[in-house]
Amino acid sequence: MSGRIRLAGVTKTFPRRGRRGRLHSLKGALLHGDLLRGGLAEGFTAVEDLDLEVGPGEAVALIGPNGSGKSTVLKLITGILKPSRGSVEVEGRVTALIELGAGFHPEITGRENVIINGMLLGLGRREVEDRLEEIVRFAEIGEFIDQPVKTYSSGMFVRLGFAVAVAVDPDVLLVDEVLAVGDEAFTRRCLDRIAHLRRGGVSLVIVSHDLDLVGSLADRALYLRDGRMVAEGAADAVVARYRSDVAEDEQVPSAEQERVRVVEEGRRWGTGDVEIREVVVSSGGVPLKVIPSGVDATVHIRYAVRRPVTDFVFGIAWHRADGGHVGGHNTVLDGIRPVELSRDGEVRCHYPVLDLAPGDYLLDVAIHARDGLAYDYWCQAARVRITASRDLPGVWAPPHRWEADGPDWEEPEGGG
Repeated sequence: MSGRIRLAGVTKTFPRRGRRGRLHSLKGALLHGDLLRGGLAEGFTAVEDLDLEVGPGEAVALIGPNGSGKSTVLKLITGILKPSRGSVEVEGRVTALIELGAGFHPEITGRENVIINGMLLGLGRREVEDRLEEIVRFAEIGEFIDQPVKTYSSGMFVRLGFAVAVAVDPDVLLVDEVLAVGDEAFTRRCLDRIAHLRRGGVSLVIVSHDLDLVGSLADRALYLRDGRMVAEGAADAVVARYRSDVAEDEQVPSAEQERVRVVEEGRRWGTGDVEIREVVVSSGGVPLKVIPSGVDATVHIRYAVRRPVTDFVFGIAWHRADGGHVGGHNTVLDGIRPVELSRDGEVRCHYPVLDLAPGDYLLDVAIHARDGLAYDYWCQAARVRITASRDLPGVWAPPHRWEADGPDWEEPEGGG
């Protein structure tokens, strides 16, 4: 079975207790009539009106400050919590790496704990026993597997918990900051195991404050603040938005510094140190919005410097109009070393042959620091239509011709 997650209009509110003693006992509640008057109606909203869908084999990250509702979302998906409003649908076997080893009993051995926890996660006893050797080897517990868990170090405890959790062949894997508790070698093994699970079609939802990990592991990201979704989209773009918001919160306002103009909420953000003035696509030296497939093209990024910076990257991401990611590149990945950006100017990215299939394409353009902090991140900064004499599927339209020994066929006029 393939894993799938759907959250529609989900809100989770926790009741907030009033004056101490008012509902301290059933007698007090009955005397004051609060049970009849709905005295628990007022509460704290941890997640509000959230929509989320994760398809088979997709990796989605939840990011945001502490208290933004990330862990609550994971607990709603697992069924630990029930939504106050909205619906949560999960297809497939779910494994949640939220509190590793939370069900371990300290007085019994690691082996006995593995069997009990494996069965609680949905395996039969024989299945757990068949996988026990692999679990022990992954956790690097060795002979301690037959010792009481209370004798384990914290590292052994966490390693065994992770090994059991990923041994059940889940369809949906939920990870909450688990990779931050182990050493480097353990983290590397965890990531390798997760990579193999994803290759097998497992759906992944990860909560992490390690934004570099999010960018490398997730396809999409949701940025939550105070229980509400601030931004959703490609992981790199959402991480850049979050980093920019954090930098803005920490920054002392300056009367001299002009902020980046927000074109549309969720589409553009940044510190404003460098501002993108205009993005133009040209071909043959002429600005165009309709370009034939297979010709040259250039993306022009015109910018203004509000405050000189020495750490900067220019980047471009291409998307289909339906949101599908086509490709992207930036100056640092291409080996260009930043020195100083202190005056207004233009950066151009030239494509000698733009071998794209016909269709509409959107360009995200960004100027940011190497750690992802955006000076100006502009989603859908430019739009271009690629044309061809005939329709072609997909996004890649390389020059090609057919050759064969054997078939008897007729070539079209002008060649194949």
